[in-house]
Parts: sequence; C-alpha cells; structure tokens
Amino acid sequence: MRREVVIIGILAAVLVGGLVCSTVFIAYTDRAFICENTGSRKGCREWFFGAQTRNWYNMSELEKFMQATHRDLMVHRWTSYMGTGHSLIPGLRNFGHGRPESILILPPASLDEHVASLSEDGKLELYRLFASADDDAIRKRINVIVDGAMDGIEHETDDKP
Repeated sequence: MRREVVIIGILAAVLVGGLVCSTVFIAYTDRAFICENTGSRKGCREWFFGAQTRNWYNMSELEKFMQATHRDLMVHRWTSYMGTGHSLIPGLRNFGHGRPESILILPPASLDEHVASLSEDGKLELYRLFASADDDAIRKRINVIVDGAMDGIEHETDDKP
C-alpha cells in the first residue's frame, strides 16, 4: 500500500512538473528580420536546442540592384521585427523583437514597384538614404512611396465599373 502511494505521488509530481514546464518552456521561436538599408527580409525558426529550420529570404529589388551594380557599397543592417516564442501548449506564446525604423511599414511590393520606376542614380540615392539611418528623411520618402502606391490603387478602382 505504501509503495503504491509513493508511485502515485511520483507520477503526480511528474505530471504537475510537466504541466508547469510546458507553460514556461519555449520549444521554438519564429524570428524575422528586415534590412533597413535595402528592405530585404529574412527569417527562420530557432529551436530550444539551437537548430534553425524554415529559413527564408526575400531579396528586395533594391538589394538586387545593389548586388548587381554596387556590390562594394552594399552593407546589410538587419533588425529584428519578430521573435514569437511558442511553448508546448498551443496558444501559449511570448513576444520579443527589435525596433526597426520606418522601413518596416513599407510593404515589400510597394518598395519593389518604386525601385523599378527609378533610374540607376535614383536607386543608388534611395539606398544611400536608407543607409544614412536619417529616420526623418527616410520617413518622408516612405510616405511619398506609400502615397504613390495608394494613388495607384485608387486609380485602379476608379477604372472598374
């Protein structure tokens, strides 16, 4: 009888310990970064034991241009914008990330369309602006890009019956 009580006590302790650990133990973290100089994005899933899976990379048109024509000038400035940790119990998460500047609000497609419309000198000037880290000037330029993208959307909807 005493032996069964001890076994039941051990099992109960293991069960309670497992439940507690599963709520605080982060099994993996989904991470994402943006290059504040080019607008490129990358990310991965990092597991608690150090492995990385689900690696992805979205190269912006600005980075493609810089790689092709000014490789010697291009420098990445990666900033985290997502770090969502997932526990063993579905729905339990923790959040943490860096603080990218204004470029994060610019949709990648809008940046790529804008870059495609620029001359080579214009593309280089845009890269230099982003690389300057002058957030006020960058914010003004991004607002112009976003406003231009919104104008395009408004014109597309005006043409439809």
